[in-house]
Amino acid sequence: MFTLVFSLMGGLGLLVMKNSLLPAFDSIEKRFAQDSAKRLLSGFDEQLSGLSVLNRDWAYWDELYRHMLRPNKAFESSNIGPPAMSTSNLNAVLFIDRKGRAAGFGARALGNGLMPRQEDLLEPLQRRWVGKPVPAQSTQCGLTFMQKVLASVCWTPIVHSDGRGASVGMVVMARELNDSALAAIAQNAGAAFSIEPHTGPPAAAAPALLTWELPKFLHFANRSLTAQYDASSITLRYQLQDLEARPLAWVRMRLERNLAAQAQHIVSDVAVQLAVVALATGLVLLLTVHLWLVRPIRRLHADLASLTASRRWDSVLAYDRPDEIGALTQGVNALLKVLSEQVEALETLSSTDALTGIANRRQFDERLAYEFVRLARRPAPLSLLLLDVDHFKRYNDLYGHPMGDIALQKIGRLLQQFCRQQDLPARIGGEEFALLLPETDAAGAIALADKLRLALHGLAIAHDHSPTDPLVTASIGIATWGSDHRGEASALLLQADEALYSAKRSGRNRVCHRRYPDLPAQQSG
Repeated sequence: MFTLVFSLMGGLGLLVMKNSLLPAFDSIEKRFAQDSAKRLLSGFDEQLSGLSVLNRDWAYWDELYRHMLRPNKAFESSNIGPPAMSTSNLNAVLFIDRKGRAAGFGARALGNGLMPRQEDLLEPLQRRWVGKPVPAQSTQCGLTFMQKVLASVCWTPIVHSDGRGASVGMVVMARELNDSALAAIAQNAGAAFSIEPHTGPPAAAAPALLTWELPKFLHFANRSLTAQYDASSITLRYQLQDLEARPLAWVRMRLERNLAAQAQHIVSDVAVQLAVVALATGLVLLLTVHLWLVRPIRRLHADLASLTASRRWDSVLAYDRPDEIGALTQGVNALLKVLSEQVEALETLSSTDALTGIANRRQFDERLAYEFVRLARRPAPLSLLLLDVDHFKRYNDLYGHPMGDIALQKIGRLLQQFCRQQDLPARIGGEEFALLLPETDAAGAIALADKLRLALHGLAIAHDHSPTDPLVTASIGIATWGSDHRGEASALLLQADEALYSAKRSGRNRVCHRRYPDLPAQQSG
């Protein structure tokens, strides 16, 4: 009876521990699997976004606009001919006229040695446009198989660089998702994956198939993720769709259930210990298990739940124990370190302009909003400079986009040289930059803008098609928010934008300052 009673007590303690431990690790594994899938699809989304930027640049290219109105063999040869395509990072470029017919096609061999075919892009897009016309000035992207190779595709209506007038056709670009691109996606996801041909939905097997809903992505309409559990792994599947929104392929990712194995191992060890020690003192064993095992696991679970809620992935769980809980904690800390590094890298990418290395529009908007919150607590002057490169479209048309990129990089470095530690330089548009100057009054901002304009002229970047100056110049608009002003960040941005347009209307290559919303602009330069 003594053995039976204490064995039952030990068994009850083991049951309580399992009911609190295993669900906690199942929840952790589920969140980790979902986060891995989000990072994986974000990698595919970023590949399409990178292509969409290039595609949109071409669609606003005046020389391409003129070519579609009056075809030019020299233009076609120099931009999509075999020599041009061999040095580009694209595998296919297709021009489509206003009637939906091919007006030019350039191709570069795929990784399997085969050449893309014009009909691989034209025919599915023609079928898609029958039911879903492309909005004006809209860039759309998707995936397709070209010669059995997965590729990203983007298309944009071709319009004049100023955006006015009707579209004269469509420019379509395709880029192979090669081993290098897929490796970058896998590194971003933190797990290996495979792409499998679509042969229908995955067969439901024991254990049953689960369906999770993913957040919205820029280029993917499908938000369903299927998950299938077995004793040692979780298999995730996501359905990629083609240009006509039909099933294209399955993305499959298999994640090892290391945490579940650790949990099962802990439970097994404790069960053996309970079975042996129950003969002597079941009550002491039950108390020991509760104090030394269940409570730390619950604490670990609570810490992980708190960490997940706060999203502080740079935290470290402090459980200095030589047993399985310590080993499990080390494993969780290793996962947290990987997550922290990836989140930091993603945050850097999301807040930094890839071309110039300075802040992008997202970081600029966040900092501007923060400065206005700070001004509400401690009033001080705040100045904003908006800089727009004069006649930059003509510069790109004359020297080409690579030289235009180099010019923008030089301007970005110049802005950084003129900044104090508390200032923020940012690229907020194609050739438009911003410089946020906390605790800087109007006089200081105007003086800095004049120095910046002269320094840009001192770079001596040639611009033979500029009607303003034979060198690259810029127009600068300034707005200053004094301590007696009231309003939102958008008001300051609007004043700086109005000052910038005043500088442009006054002949460009000059500085214009908007003192107050109701006073005329002050010009220099």
